[in-house]
Amino acid sequence: MAYELTNLLMKCELEDFYFLAKQTDSYINFSSDEELNGYIKRFESDQSNRNSKIALSKFLEKEIRYAGSSDVAFAFRKYFKNEDVAGVSIYEIIDDVSKVLKVKQKFIGNAESQLERLTKAVVEKTFLSLKEEEQRELLEKAGVNKTAREEFFKKFKDNKTRFLPLLLSIVGPEVTATLIQGIAIAALAAFIGKEAAKKLIEALATKFPWWAQWLGPIVWGLSLSWTAYDIQGGANRKTIPILVYLGIVGLRDGPEDGDDFWEDN
Repeated sequence: MAYELTNLLMKCELEDFYFLAKQTDSYINFSSDEELNGYIKRFESDQSNRNSKIALSKFLEKEIRYAGSSDVAFAFRKYFKNEDVAGVSIYEIIDDVSKVLKVKQKFIGNAESQLERLTKAVVEKTFLSLKEEEQRELLEKAGVNKTAREEFFKKFKDNKTRFLPLLLSIVGPEVTATLIQGIAIAALAAFIGKEAAKKLIEALATKFPWWAQWLGPIVWGLSLSWTAYDIQGGANRKTIPILVYLGIVGLRDGPEDGDDFWEDN
């Protein structure tokens, strides 16, 4: 089975790799957490070494796709069929997570574009689940001025299904991108815990200073009632934060070619 995430994982910073590795960690599996940590340490010692980053990205992809597979199915593919990337396809995992989170998206394009759309769908669903006063506070914390906020909500009341395109048209791509990532991190906090989300923001603050400045208030101010149903069974508790986070990584440099913030999910 071919690698499907290498290009996206190559966009990761060291702190991203540590976060993703932590989500794949398991006491009982057929993969090696210790080996993955070894790849990360080698990359950490020389972050300019492209070969070590490629090797890390490929091994991490195996772990991610393993996390979305059952142990029995993984063992069969790895030990009996001798497949190099033994986990299920990332596209199958994206489909599974989309169903669990009850979000809709177009399953077209490469893995990065699908993950970006998944994250944007989570963001939209999260925003729509908030009370209007929470929505207003969120935009204010993100630095949207009063005039723009009033314009947004006046138009938003007429078409609530077009949250991101409307936001983009009023506040521009930079603030929109910040809000998308902030709300996505808030959604992650519901899955991994606010303390873990806080540590993640702190770890990435040196690379992305505005994460600490803007995302902290956004994350701590949201209550996500739509995530209240049980997602802790099976692989969901691993794959949901992994996929949402990979969508954030993809969106940090803008949408994939052929995608934009105007696109319906």
